[in-house]
Amino acid sequence: MEGKDVLVVLPTGFGKSACYQIPSMTMSKPVVLISPLLALLRDQHEKLLKRDIPCVRLDGTIRGRARREGLERIRQGGSLLVMTTPETLGSSEATEVLQESGVSLAAVDEAHCISEWGHDFRPAYLQLGERLRALGGPPIMALTATATDHVRQDIMRFLGLRNPVVISGSPHRSNLAFEVLHSRGDARLRALVRFSRRLRRPGIIYCSTTREVDNVYTALHMLRIPAHRYHGRMAAGERNQQQEMYMKAGRRTVMVATSAFGLGIDKPDIRYIVHYQSPASLEQYVQEAGRAGRDGQKANCILLYDEDDRAIHEALLQKSRVRPDQLFKLGSALAAWAGEGRTPTVEALALSAGQGPRVTQALLAVLEEAGIVGVAEDKSIQILPPPDEVEERSRSLAGQFETLRTQDGRRMDSISEYATSDVCRAVLLRRYFGEHDGDDCGLCDTCRGRPERPSSFWEPIAQPERKKKKKRKPARRRRKSKKVAPPTVDLSAPLAELGNGEEALLPLDDAGPEDDLEGDYAD
Repeated sequence: MEGKDVLVVLPTGFGKSACYQIPSMTMSKPVVLISPLLALLRDQHEKLLKRDIPCVRLDGTIRGRARREGLERIRQGGSLLVMTTPETLGSSEATEVLQESGVSLAAVDEAHCISEWGHDFRPAYLQLGERLRALGGPPIMALTATATDHVRQDIMRFLGLRNPVVISGSPHRSNLAFEVLHSRGDARLRALVRFSRRLRRPGIIYCSTTREVDNVYTALHMLRIPAHRYHGRMAAGERNQQQEMYMKAGRRTVMVATSAFGLGIDKPDIRYIVHYQSPASLEQYVQEAGRAGRDGQKANCILLYDEDDRAIHEALLQKSRVRPDQLFKLGSALAAWAGEGRTPTVEALALSAGQGPRVTQALLAVLEEAGIVGVAEDKSIQILPPPDEVEERSRSLAGQFETLRTQDGRRMDSISEYATSDVCRAVLLRRYFGEHDGDDCGLCDTCRGRPERPSSFWEPIAQPERKKKKKRKPARRRRKSKKVAPPTVDLSAPLAELGNGEEALLPLDDAGPEDDLEGDYAD
């Protein structure tokens, strides 16, 4: 509120949302919140409206009359919270009304996504600094739950923070009990089911692929454990329904999901987070584990570790990270267009470079941030440096992408170090994020001593028997009603082969890197 740029790095549940919600009620011009996920915007928007706090949600799902009314309300200005996405912020209509109303503060929530996603799925992230400068350069507040020194530097650079005030806290919360259980194959699913039965609910089970989400959800359903599921290949309506059912207060259920679920979701009573497969980095792990125990009561954070999970993330990153050779090809194509004195469009440039428009668009965002190209209002590409410099500068940027790939590998190494270390989990996490080691937590498995699991913990699990219902005599009716066949559930083998009360092995199909991979980080 003093007009300074701020970088806020505080754990989940520390009130980061209040840092922009309260100013939106007191400042004379609108406060703009930029968030990566629609679920976060929808959840906060509904809660603010219930409290009669002036706010407008503007994203790709708001259309027609609601969108026109929202734009008109922004144009009127005054004390208002405008909630939007990076893509919508870059639209001409949003830029126009925000320039008219003025912006008193711009808040970028989940700011770590700038570093993790910006080069891949969300090129609009890399343009946020430029977009905000076009709105008059308001004070910028970047907020995230976790950020290493490298991620903090990315946030400051891409957003153009001006000598920001940095407010940070330890990534560890004292009520979280961390634990790592080494397991693989069929034993991992048995361990998961036993945890799901014994731990207090509600809980979240995170998987790395959509295939494993479906497998785990089916297994829990067969064993009568109340569960929901959420991943990027489900229809939007079904995902929203599953999320709303899980979020209802008082429900003791389990959500099986990919990393697409959970950012910004405010459910304070989550009692456990189980990672059925290892995440890609400690940053991701702490973000997801931090969704447990927001009410301050004890919660369990369990990682079922298998070193083979790394192959899944390597395949996902291979698909998502822009390759250095792609950037070099684009630089060569730009140099050729510049040499001929011509101005290409995105489609023409993609064709010249021999790659898809989406990859080209992501690469152009990087080149634009580096001052190599500019995008005109008619979407044509303006090549800024002399033709003989374009290729050389593109080659230099390609080297930076190679560095990103090296950093990806180091992040995955950090998960292995966490899983195999004998140091207190909380101390290790603080050390990783550059905080003081502090005292041992006394809650994690390292501090308490790792318990020896009995052999019965790893044995196959019987499917519960169904209770036989007593037959009743049908009531006499004057008209005969048509018989409707009961719905059938087609469970694919071998799950369907489990009989009632049968001691059967619940299967775990080991998903290889090529099986059902999707960019859930971008959902």
